[in-house]
Amino acid sequence: MGDEQFDRLASFREFIQRAEARATIPPVAESDLKMLHQVCLEMTKRDSGKDGVVSLDVMARACNRDANLPAVWLRHKELRLMARHGLLAAWQHGTALDDAVFHLAATVPMRGVCFDREEFVKRLRGATVPQIPG
Repeated sequence: MGDEQFDRLASFREFIQRAEARATIPPVAESDLKMLHQVCLEMTKRDSGKDGVVSLDVMARACNRDANLPAVWLRHKELRLMARHGLLAAWQHGTALDDAVFHLAATVPMRGVCFDREEFVKRLRGATVPQIPG
């Protein structure tokens, strides 16, 4: 493992440890969340519907150069969980999510490793007029 990869992994682990201790998670670029989402969708398609693990190298290539990778990952992890539990159904079209979802996920205050999911949906409803799926 190269020095850059080792440093990136060590930094990622430290960030996650702080997040687990309820640290504030900084906002991220909406475009980074969208790119990570796209990478995950492509991996799922390639792996016959199974969610795979996205390596830090893949994340680094998908996101902007100055992206805070663990913050992007934590925020995206929450989006995927919310989508799986049907909390984003009004803003989800197949595997695609409305831009408003990414915008809010990138900027909503976050403390620790999880969103306040009720608050997230409440804010999303206030920011958009959801379309009823179907």
